[in-house]
Amino acid sequence: MQLTGRKTIIPHYGRAPLNKGASAALLSKSPPNDPEPMSEIFADFERIVPAGMTHWQHPRFFAYFPANAAPASMLAEQLCNAIAAQGMIWQSAPVATEMEEVMMSWLAQALGLPAHFNGTIHDSATTATLSAVLTMREAALNRQGLSAGLSGQKRLRLYTSAQAHSSVDKATRIAGIGQDNLVKIPTNPNFSINVDLLEQSILTNQAAGHLPIGLVLVIGGTSIGAMDDIAAAQKIAAKYNMPVHVDAAWAGSAMICPEFRPLLGGLTQSKALSSIHINGLVHSSTAQYNSSPTLPSKSAPWVCAPAICKPKAHMSL
Repeated sequence: MQLTGRKTIIPHYGRAPLNKGASAALLSKSPPNDPEPMSEIFADFERIVPAGMTHWQHPRFFAYFPANAAPASMLAEQLCNAIAAQGMIWQSAPVATEMEEVMMSWLAQALGLPAHFNGTIHDSATTATLSAVLTMREAALNRQGLSAGLSGQKRLRLYTSAQAHSSVDKATRIAGIGQDNLVKIPTNPNFSINVDLLEQSILTNQAAGHLPIGLVLVIGGTSIGAMDDIAAAQKIAAKYNMPVHVDAAWAGSAMICPEFRPLLGGLTQSKALSSIHINGLVHSSTAQYNSSPTLPSKSAPWVCAPAICKPKAHMSL
């Protein structure tokens, strides 16, 4: 990245070698009383910001998941900023909502997802996981959780791999399921979820009077890139009538290449798959797809899910 002549302002490291408070110490302790010229503002930017950033674009950065900005995405972001759209509902930004719907359909076709999947853009993978867990909760409670709450209900049990992202933990807490009811299944030597232990845990929980509500699998865990055996795990989930959500934030974007789809264990052909989210294909956002061929009822959790935009049909709900 260059601003003037040959002056390069991006440092040679991917992660800033700073101690906490180093960037704040470079800022004034009180707000300025008068405007500053643009030359000083850009000088402050060059002096403070690049050296204090973790540069996901850097060639030496390999952590987390792909979130790289292409020239097209940078130009699109400028256009979005100029329009300053408020994409809350269809009425506040009709074209934003409908462009999202069409683009997500294009992306689903490119990924080879089943035709009955529809999708929305979320602000993060964590939000997408929460949306999926809320849906599992409501399906298990006959859509009564949103209105009647969890008091008096059986203990709900959610299952996931020991290699799952911390967003699954957060979702169980926020959804009211509780951390103690998140069952993390140990993995095989290849770091794939152990399906025998999964089934054993489900049976044990059922015998104790608990209610299994769903399974969260991973396609590329963000710590070591663990891959669950999707086909084998989905068979267990289907046997006990549990929906499946796949956290494919780290490696799901590989599905855009047909030659890599066999590595995903028949993911795109599965009838048991309920939802999936993927990072790295929508800049600074997460694409989530749900197996929902028709618009849900008023009590369905999709209506309250924190998506960026919602279809205009939701205006009547």
